[in-house]
Amino acid sequence: MAAYKSDKKDAVDTVAILKKDLAGNNPARLYLFHGEESYLRSHYLGMLEKQCAGVFPDFDLVRLDGDTVTAAALRDAIESLPMGGERKLIEVIDYNIFGSGTLKEALPDVLANLPEYVCLVFVFEAIEYKPDKRTTLYKTVQQYGQEVEFKRASNSELVSWVRRRFNSLNKDISSADAERLIFTSGGLMTNLITEIEKIAAGAAGKTVTAKDIDNMASRSLEAGVFDLTDCLSEGNISKALLVLSDLMDMKNSAVAIVAAVTKHFRRMYGARLGVDSGASVQELTKLLEFRSDYATKKLISVSSSFSLRRLRRAQKLCLEADIALKSNNADDKRIVELLLMRIMV
Repeated sequence: MAAYKSDKKDAVDTVAILKKDLAGNNPARLYLFHGEESYLRSHYLGMLEKQCAGVFPDFDLVRLDGDTVTAAALRDAIESLPMGGERKLIEVIDYNIFGSGTLKEALPDVLANLPEYVCLVFVFEAIEYKPDKRTTLYKTVQQYGQEVEFKRASNSELVSWVRRRFNSLNKDISSADAERLIFTSGGLMTNLITEIEKIAAGAAGKTVTAKDIDNMASRSLEAGVFDLTDCLSEGNISKALLVLSDLMDMKNSAVAIVAAVTKHFRRMYGARLGVDSGASVQELTKLLEFRSDYATKKLISVSSSFSLRRLRRAQKLCLEADIALKSNNADDKRIVELLLMRIMV
């Protein structure tokens, strides 16, 4: 098998390389699909399926489960010729090719000698992609195949995408309210697609409003933590406890909530210091590792209600709560409730 030719050594955007392969009807013989944006992964996997196995998918699309795949099954799939076109697609789902699995001995030879009619894709869905760059196998993958990482889209890309998705459902939304939805429900397309469909179905008017988003959108843990600190800054502990109950009802663990609250107060402390030293919103967005200025502005606003001393104390209380949660006799919800009450004092 000849080495796979692409400009990947100089490229950062591996999805762009995949797009180019698909546009030229010239898919690589080997891909490794990974990354947290499962919506994009499924989208491009579907495009590969249509291009490589669209005529007779029952014959030319083979899916192998990483938990049960064997070297013999993989070789059989590779060696059987396509029935309906020039290519066939083989998907191996959740097999750690750099681990000690059933294919370990066979893979270097198999991957280096894939026939021209095969497109083999290792898809990392439920398992994390952890390449071992010291191995011969990694060098083989680099020589003959293409890694494709499906990263979260940038905020500007997401805003445009959200607006297009609403338009496809005959609804309009402003860029500002698209940002509000992204902040509220999180920055993964996989989650946003459900929220967009739900809000488009429930919004009474042609234009989706901030009120529609606030009333119907599911809230991410990060957005929920913003709600918590808003309540604390207002001195409304009853509302804060209701927000906490909602977060726990959404299957967020107490440990995860306290970790998010700790990070939030650390960011608030950094925002206060940054504002006091004259840092711009854009500088703080980068420093605080937010994806958009929208979240930074909200953080600056709420942090102004807390003194630096109170923010330092809140972080100390969060660490104490984390230790308490990890003790053997922890009453998780009660510990977080007490944390919020102590921060209020």
